[in-house]
Amino acid sequence: MTGELRGGDRLFRETRELIEIESITGNEAAVMNCAERLLRAAGFDVESLPVEPGRRNLLAGPSGARVLLCTHLDTVPPYVPFREDAEYLYGRGACDAKGIAAAMIEAARRLLASGVRDFGILLLVGEEVDNAGARVANRTVRAEHVIVGEPTTNLLARGHKGVVAGRLRATGVAAHSAYPDRGDSAIHRLLDAIARVRAADFGRDPVLGSATVNIGRMAGGVAPNVLAPEAWAEIVFRVVIPLEEMDRRIAECWRPAPGEAPDLHLSFETIARMGPVRTAGLAGMPETVVAYGTDIPFLRDIGKPFLVGPGSILDAHTSGEKIARRELLDGAAVYERMVRRILAGEAA
Repeated sequence: MTGELRGGDRLFRETRELIEIESITGNEAAVMNCAERLLRAAGFDVESLPVEPGRRNLLAGPSGARVLLCTHLDTVPPYVPFREDAEYLYGRGACDAKGIAAAMIEAARRLLASGVRDFGILLLVGEEVDNAGARVANRTVRAEHVIVGEPTTNLLARGHKGVVAGRLRATGVAAHSAYPDRGDSAIHRLLDAIARVRAADFGRDPVLGSATVNIGRMAGGVAPNVLAPEAWAEIVFRVVIPLEEMDRRIAECWRPAPGEAPDLHLSFETIARMGPVRTAGLAGMPETVVAYGTDIPFLRDIGKPFLVGPGSILDAHTSGEKIARRELLDGAAVYERMVRRILAGEAA
């Protein structure tokens, strides 16, 4: 390891401490305890913001801080153990978003050491599932600006796509597969509906690009020689148009043609919903746009949002999730500079 990278020993150690604690959404208590210890060691007073029994957010810093650094500490399953080499730190949460939290804490130490005080850190639970922590924080936490950390390779993201996620259900009538006229296959109905979804136009935005669709999970039926009485598919749409228009276009995929009766065998239950987002810029910072969702739509009342962080989203949610040591160090420097510039009045 070079001398320059060796200067990040504390940052790398604290990233490791956070990664080594399994914190799949809903099981964040232990990692929040660790994060509270790190924040107090950095020199912060820390307040707990209860989310639900056994789950809490952390708010560190002075009351009424003008700028907040904010990210989440829950992760997707499955847990991936920590490992490292000369270039990377690996493990679940390395880039999404435990390494980011450690980089924020490192930046905070540097700011506090130089006498900067008018900022804080907000750490959240629940981002990977239902944004529960963000929703709770949005009710009471206030600042002028909030710098949200997600993996953007340290480029300032000027926006991200929204999300509509849901479960499409189909019902049918079971029958012997040798006599399909005696039944009605829910799987066949589901496949026809999915074909319409995949062929539909869900819009394009000049900045965010085209909407995308993923059929993530499917199940149904009782046996290969029986027409399926029920079936379902879980679908995620990445949204670039207003939600109301998106809802209309989704519904068109199973709305009957003029003169036809409604298909009562199909239903769509929405599980998650957020619109596309535009975020703030800062003069001179290199920019990007990302396709994934964040907590930002649920933090709208807290302050003007920025979106930036070390690591690549292409590594997030994978079995080889990782973050480069160099990117972590650069990320801490980015957060430090941004807080200084925003407090100096450079943000619009």
